[in-house]
Formats: sequence, structure tokens, C-alpha cells
Amino acid sequence: MNVRVQAVISRYFDYNSTTPLHPLVQEVMTKALETYGNPSSIHSVGRNAKVALHSAREQIAALLKCEPSELYMTSGGSESNNWVIKGYLSRWAGTRFHVISSVIEHPSIRETLRYWCRFAGGDVTFVPVDEQGTISPEIVLNAIRPDTKLISIMLANNETGMIQPIREIAAAARSKGIFVHTDAVQAFGKIPTHVEELGVDALSFSIHKLYGPKGVGGLYVNKAHLLEPLIHGGGQEQGLRSGTENVIALLGAAEACRVARTEMEHLYGRMTAYKRLLVNQLSILAPNLRVNGTLDPARTLANTLNIAIPGIRGEALAAYLDQISGIAISVGSACSSNHEKKLSYVLQEMGLDEKEIRSSVRISMGLFTEESDIQYFLQSMERSLAHFLHCMPSQ
Repeated sequence: MNVRVQAVISRYFDYNSTTPLHPLVQEVMTKALETYGNPSSIHSVGRNAKVALHSAREQIAALLKCEPSELYMTSGGSESNNWVIKGYLSRWAGTRFHVISSVIEHPSIRETLRYWCRFAGGDVTFVPVDEQGTISPEIVLNAIRPDTKLISIMLANNETGMIQPIREIAAAARSKGIFVHTDAVQAFGKIPTHVEELGVDALSFSIHKLYGPKGVGGLYVNKAHLLEPLIHGGGQEQGLRSGTENVIALLGAAEACRVARTEMEHLYGRMTAYKRLLVNQLSILAPNLRVNGTLDPARTLANTLNIAIPGIRGEALAAYLDQISGIAISVGSACSSNHEKKLSYVLQEMGLDEKEIRSSVRISMGLFTEESDIQYFLQSMERSLAHFLHCMPSQ
């Protein structure tokens, strides 16, 4: 990796927003520029592209432990989420149907459900979370009605890293014949997402969250089910998602998934150790620090830490770290970064008040984070906290 690029990445602590392109992925994509044929063409150039796509699909399916034929490639997580909602629920348009989701879902779930239920005549129940941001399977199951057709619950939250009890929810829901979908965009490549073990009927993912290119993702759908197309046309993706395939991006996606399978276990151990180091040292620097969520490694993503430091605005802290040290952290989800900044609805639903939310930041690490980067971050945090303490009015 280029030294200058590595220096920038070493100060990057916003992996939950997006990840740097892995050098091996970049290498594969550069070589893939030679695979310029249209996979739908019958000549040898087109056939070569089709063979490459088939191989890529197998690599991606291996990370989910599903059949390649159950995999549909999309432009990313938002399209996948839109497709599964509209494509599955369209058969009940004009009738009364019911959907269950949660209050902390990604906007591409929340807003799509609101739109589709308004458009097609259904009802949606958004179940609450507890103060740690966990969804109770019992509350989900108690919300089920005779006309419930779909349950969509995320696997891991992008702001807090909280892992949701999908297995328990899916097992109970599917026993009642209810279609279960999970948005696994933030979990994909970080923890195992084997669809049979999760017990879900559908799963969304995005490749830019695991060191692959932006603009490519996918949707797993159990072969027992069929969705209506979201994009009509030439009939690519087994007739369900039209448009000439982005061969270069899909080959990059396949390599990203291969790397994820290779690195996942080792990366989990490193992230767990780094997170422990961060919490221990930050608690010394800021004794009043609060962790938003939990530190239980079985219930949260190892790479994600959401904290609040009372008295210091999260936006001010993030801006100051960027200014003095080039460090990149987040003050919430990147989903609405182009709009007026609003309070995090995820933290609101966890019961935080406005001051607590405004003092919160998210630190997320990744494959290229080293212990020396953690030490650099802690040194920069010490300088930053001293600066803000000095700026505070005396009591």
C-alpha cells in the first residue's frame, strides 16, 4: 500500500461509514478491466465475462453459506432493502397486511416500510429497544398478528454495534409462516452471517463495508421464495434484476468476500483487544465517560465503540481531532450526512436525552488499524480533552 495512503488510513476510525479499498481487491479490479465483455453476449468475450461472474457469485455465496442461485447482486444495501420490502409485499398490495420492524433500523428500511404501507394499504409496527439498544424477541413475537407477512430486523446496528437476537426471532416467526429478513449490512464480513444458522429467508449486504468497491451489494433470498422485480428490463440476475452486470465491481466484491473469510477470526481478536484498550484508557482520560450500548463481546461488534463524554459536544470533538491530528471519527450514521444534522434517533430510542446524544461519538476500527494507531488516537484524545476542559467556563 502507498505510504501516503497508509498514513491517512492509520488515522481513520470511521470504518462503519465505509472502508478503504483493500489492495488485493484493487489488484483484482484493475486486472478485471480486461474483462470488458457483456455477460449476456454469446461470443467468447461475453462468455469469458459470464464465467468470471459465475466464479464471483460462488465466492460471495461462500461467505453466506448459501447457494449461488439464491444470491442477487444489487447496487448496495439500500437497493437490497427496498427490493425485499417491495418485492415481497407487492402480492398483498390493496389488501390489509402487517409488517414488524424496529425503531433503530436503517432509513432504507424505516422509510421504505412507511412508504410501502401507505401506498399498498398495510400497517407497520416498529418495536422498541431497551436502554442498551437491544430488541427483545418476546416483544417482536407479541407484536405478531394474524395478517403479519414480514418481519425485518437488522443484524447489527451501525451506530452502536449492538448485535440483535435474529436467530431467536427468526425461529419463532418462521414457525408461524412469516417471512423474515435481516439487514446485515453492518455485520457482513465482521461476524459470521451464515443464512441457515441465522434462520432468515432474506439478507441484505453491501460490499463497501468490507474493503470492496462502493455501488455493489446483494440480497440473499431463500430458494423457497420469489420476489417481484424492482428493476424491469433485460432480465439479468435470473430475470429479477435487470441491467448489464458491473463485472469489474462484482469481481472486486468477490475478492473482498474471500479476504473477509480469511481474516474474520483474526480480525475479531484484534478488534476486541483494541476496543478493551480504548475503553480502559479513555475511562482514565474521561472518568465520566459513558458507553452507549454494552461491552459484552457476544452482543456487540468488536470494532465499534459509541461513547458519550458529558460536557463536550461530539461534533466539536470530531472536528478538533480532525483538525489537530487528521483523525476521522463519526458523530452518528453517515446516512443523512447531506441533510441538516438531526439528533440520532437510535440513541434517542435508547433513552438518551439531547445533551447525552450531542456529546456522543462513534469510533469504529478495521482491518488496517494497528495498535500504534490506537496509541496515536489516545494521545490525540488526551490533547483534545485538555483543550475542551481549558475552554469550559469555570464553575
